Amino acid sequence: MEPAVKTIRLLIVDDHQMVREGIRMMLEFRKTHFHFEIHEAENGEAAVQEILRKDFDIVLLDYQLPGMNGTKTLEKIRLYRKDLKVLALSNYDEVSYVKSMMNEGANGYILKNIEPSQLIQAIESVLAGKPYYSNEVAVKLIDSANDPGKSVNARKGDLTERETEVLKLIASGKTNEEIAKELFISKRTVDTHRQNLLKKLHVNNTAGLLKAAYAFNLL
Repeated sequence: MEPAVKTIRLLIVDDHQMVREGIRMMLEFRKTHFHFEIHEAENGEAAVQEILRKDFDIVLLDYQLPGMNGTKTLEKIRLYRKDLKVLALSNYDEVSYVKSMMNEGANGYILKNIEPSQLIQAIESVLAGKPYYSNEVAVKLIDSANDPGKSVNARKGDLTERETEVLKLIASGKTNEEIAKELFISKRTVDTHRQNLLKKLHVNNTAGLLKAAYAFNLL
């Protein structure tokens, strides 16, 4: 018996009709275990109105919008829907753009040249509560770290074999409990490894660990 197909209510916010249609085609014609119920908005104001009228699971939000840009739109969305998953979408990988969207609560940031399979993966990750960044974006975020000498150039050899295993599993989206079960260690031990990774890699959160994992080619 085939598994039930889950319906995902998705809003595409982009001022270019061709982009919206391209994303729609990627999602509607690619085989996946999701059925996408897709809605569209061509600017931030229309997006906010759509979100007030309907319950969406996820929003694909362009950064460069006419009038109210992506950052302002996301700021307004968060006034009404704090837990709504929002995946920023852009042609630009400039760190200032990425950080402005992250600061307003974006759950990930992808570039418009993304492959269909990666787009599906990004949506799945964000819906599962895991951040997702295009590889180019993740690398640029690392390059912009406060202490590039210790973050960008941190050597994988600075980590123990077990820390590297834990980092890879964290970046794959597993919880501390899941990592403990997979490695046959206690959750307390996983917590310790996580804290050691944060210190060694000079990052403050899971997003920072994810960026490091990309830099080390662990994913």
